[in-house]
Amino acid sequence: MIDSDRRALARLAGARTRERASTDDLQGLLLQVVFALLMVFMIAYFIYATDMKREREEQVLDLNRQKLVLALEKTAGDRMVKYGLNALMVQGTDGRRTFDPDGHVSGGRISLAPAAREAFAAGSAAAFADYSDKASLAAAWREEVLAAAGLAENDISPGEGEWLAKEIDERAESLRLDVRGVQRALAARLQPALVASPESLGGATDPNAIAEAVKRKSLELVKEATGAEILP
Repeated sequence: MIDSDRRALARLAGARTRERASTDDLQGLLLQVVFALLMVFMIAYFIYATDMKREREEQVLDLNRQKLVLALEKTAGDRMVKYGLNALMVQGTDGRRTFDPDGHVSGGRISLAPAAREAFAAGSAAAFADYSDKASLAAAWREEVLAAAGLAENDISPGEGEWLAKEIDERAESLRLDVRGVQRALAARLQPALVASPESLGGATDPNAIAEAVKRKSLELVKEATGAEILP
């Protein structure tokens, strides 16, 4: 083979090599484009899936919260009956509970109707027992609320659990203050008669001692008249 033929073959081989290299480069570029598009799709799908999961979780949380709110209302209502508050207190259109002791005190004496007196006595005893152990009371409230809501402990999130504990504490304290308030409102209506009859106070003469004696004696009269355990 002469030199001119060798050079021709070399030129031909070089041209094919360059053509093959260009094709490989194009295929590599296309693979990079496809990979980039695939990554975009995967990222978009991941974001979509995450958003949908978050939306479903929020829907579940909202539903749980609605169930828990209704269950809290029911539990609070049941405990109002348990503590005898429904027999004496009136709930206004604004949701506030009020008690008027004037209708239950006459001539310096408590004059509760038999049914109201029985409900108040039993309710005060139940409240006295419940509030002597606040940890057990909170646990009982929680169990009652979850049962009323149709939920188990593992059905609610940690955040919901914390919210529920706070709500239970607030509502339980509100009922405690209601029981205590009714007892002391009745006692307050008895105090003018006690002040008018200082001999019933054990001979106290110091103003501060008289005030304490009046408070103590009036609560004793409430207990005697109703059989109610007095909350501290």
